[in-house]
Amino acid sequence: MKVVIFASSREADMEEPVFCDRDTVKVDASKCTGKGINVAPFIARYLKDLGFHVLVVDPFAEESYYEADEVIKGTTFQIPDDVVKDNYVIVATRHVYDTWAIMKSIYGGAKEIAVIMSLKRAEVILKRLIQAGIDKEKLKKLRIPAGLDIGAKNEKEIAFSIVAEVLAVTRGSMGLPLREIKGFEKLLEKL
Repeated sequence: MKVVIFASSREADMEEPVFCDRDTVKVDASKCTGKGINVAPFIARYLKDLGFHVLVVDPFAEESYYEADEVIKGTTFQIPDDVVKDNYVIVATRHVYDTWAIMKSIYGGAKEIAVIMSLKRAEVILKRLIQAGIDKEKLKKLRIPAGLDIGAKNEKEIAFSIVAEVLAVTRGSMGLPLREIKGFEKLLEKL
């Protein structure tokens, strides 16, 4: 399966400094600085190790920053719908192009869309998406915040929780503890 990761190696100093249409994004690089927490490189590496085809879109990607099959970089890029169609998409854009990445994923027909953001940030973005005409039923399918609750504390652990969710979803699993699924307590009661 192919996983598309919309990412940004830099954070936005202002609210989404981009000019965009349905397929094209132009990022104002002068409004993007810093390199705070970034889980995208770890997500890409873990997914590659698990055999997924990984495509990363990062306007500021540096050479060998991502272990991926493909990396699309540059502050102006085009992503046709067929890039996301029927694929798992992870949005980790750090306020640079959040709204566009989610819209592209929905309109492009992504199979699943996981978004790395807080619920506070999600409220802002969801209002924009609703104002843009996206139906709430489509928005209910978004996985915000992305990942499973494993008590993650740092970038690697957060990435691990997101990859665990990708595995659970793509394999039709609930992501529950095996002791519950396999019936450990029932076994113990029989003894």
